[in-house]
Amino acid sequence: VLRSKRELQIISGEWGLVDHVGSKQSLYNYSQKIAEETDNKKLLKALKHLEQYKGGDTIKLSAITGVWFEGFQQYLLKESGLSQTTASAYSSQIRQVLHRAVRDNILAKNPASIVKGIPIPESEKVYLTVDEIQKLANVQLGGELGAEVRIAFLFACFTGLRISDIRTLTWGEIERNPLQIKKRQKKTKRFVIVPMNQTAWDLINDNQLHDKDELVFPLVGTTNTNTNQYLNMWAERVGLQKQIGWHTARRTFATLTLEQGAEILTVSKLLGHTKVSTTAVYAKATDKLKREAVNALPEITIVKKAGGEK
Repeated sequence: VLRSKRELQIISGEWGLVDHVGSKQSLYNYSQKIAEETDNKKLLKALKHLEQYKGGDTIKLSAITGVWFEGFQQYLLKESGLSQTTASAYSSQIRQVLHRAVRDNILAKNPASIVKGIPIPESEKVYLTVDEIQKLANVQLGGELGAEVRIAFLFACFTGLRISDIRTLTWGEIERNPLQIKKRQKKTKRFVIVPMNQTAWDLINDNQLHDKDELVFPLVGTTNTNTNQYLNMWAERVGLQKQIGWHTARRTFATLTLEQGAEILTVSKLLGHTKVSTTAVYAKATDKLKREAVNALPEITIVKKAGGEK
């Protein structure tokens, strides 16, 4: 019997047919196998909630319908105690598993494709103004790690690098003529070239020769300490009414370059985004661009009363 089932699976795979044997396995077991293969920690967290949903740990892939998936989403939203953002993320993980099942010829179609996803509420995009950057630059942070965190954060404000790229940035990726960074991004694996202005160069220039494989920020790159605590302490010491993190620096770079008149496509290339729509999120964050757009509207003469009196 087992051999017959396995032969049916092989034949189905060779001819691109739906694997009816594979579709009899549970969604939970199939998802767990994918999570372990890909080391997907977010999917593993989603499985904990799938297990708590009524029947979620036993339902077979072939039994899943759009109605079932919609019910699972409602559970995540209303009964799991999760925030809407986290509920959306976990729902998306299970949706991707079902998409994988279609790709593996286990399901003929994704039952979740007819169900609208959980919308992610738009959050405030925190970025720093030039004056706020200057205030931070005027205040030192104590200790060797604190001092390097300060320089690295300011450097990120002028280059837009992610913290993952700040940690792995080497002197071999810094070119001096012209001043620019040539680096393959750790997150996206995309190759980016980011010109540096004089401020960015002055932040890291120590007038010493370095090996090409030497880290520009060795302490930040190797520490196990949560460096966000330094950023929070720094902001509090300066008196900023904003909660900042490493991504704040990247968002600041994007927003300020847009405000200075850079085209959104150019900024997208500098950040290494795969889609311009991702960069467009930063354009929403600044009121200055909105004011400039409105102020650019043509003026007309308004006649308030009959007879031409203005």
